[in-house]
Amino acid sequence: MANQQFLKPGKKIDIIFENEILQKNAHYLKAVIYDYEGTKIIISQTSPALNKNFINRKILITFLVNNDGRLTRFGFSAVFIDLIKDYEIASKKKVEALIMQQKEEAGPLDFRMYFRVKPPQGSDLSLFYNEEKFNLLDISLGGAKFTHNKKQLFRPADSIDLTLIIGGATFDLKTKVREVWDPDETGFSGTNLQYVSVEFTDINRQMEALLGRAILTIERELLSEGKL
Repeated sequence: MANQQFLKPGKKIDIIFENEILQKNAHYLKAVIYDYEGTKIIISQTSPALNKNFINRKILITFLVNNDGRLTRFGFSAVFIDLIKDYEIASKKKVEALIMQQKEEAGPLDFRMYFRVKPPQGSDLSLFYNEEKFNLLDISLGGAKFTHNKKQLFRPADSIDLTLIIGGATFDLKTKVREVWDPDETGFSGTNLQYVSVEFTDINRQMEALLGRAILTIERELLSEGKL
């Protein structure tokens, strides 16, 4: 089932645990394809590393494909099924490797699968609540994470009307709070900030198109800088 035109040995991939996509402590792991046999894909040990305690976990494998000069993110569901301690790679060196069982054909990834990027400094993405500009930690077409001043505390399940600015375009955005946490949970105690994860509940086609292009632009920049 592995798509030979996409998943060649040496291909860089990103791995996300499916049940953690919207969590603040979601695992975003990087690896490289070693080989594949039918529906079994052999990859390098991830960074950060996985051990056998993660076997049978469902994951989303994603990767970038260059289509006529345009980068598109592809992906598919899989299951982590085994860990090999002494897998021999092409150089004859023995390394640790992971085996993933592919569950579906690879295809263009719907951004509603919540692949997130961290906007770099100088990004033209801005998120506001009334007059307060939030510190945007990451964003996807499915939602965002940010920090803000504790003068206004949010709670899980709260509905928040936000404003998203993409370049010169402004959009009213309806969101629902999925999770909140304090700085001391992240190791930065003593600050007057609240960390918030929201899900976008109403996104129009124009905003979806602009935000999708903005996310791909950020990915392209990170890829060129060797950070992706």
